[in-house]
Amino acid sequence: MALIKGHFDCGGTLININVLDADKLMAASKDPELYPDLVVRVTGFTAYFVSLSPEFRQLVIERFLDGM
Repeated sequence: MALIKGHFDCGGTLININVLDADKLMAASKDPELYPDLVVRVTGFTAYFVSLSPEFRQLVIERFLDGM
């Protein structure tokens, strides 16, 4: 909280925070239709996970796992 408050106190206007658990992402990978509201950030844009091609969904998962 201090980091976020400090950012805005210093004049910052935007913070992107990613909150997702690996289990939910893996479950969405198996059956994306069950997670219609899951939004992911992908190379400069956001998209509903379910709307991505299977290949692109796999790319998102691989990038997420590499960051863990």
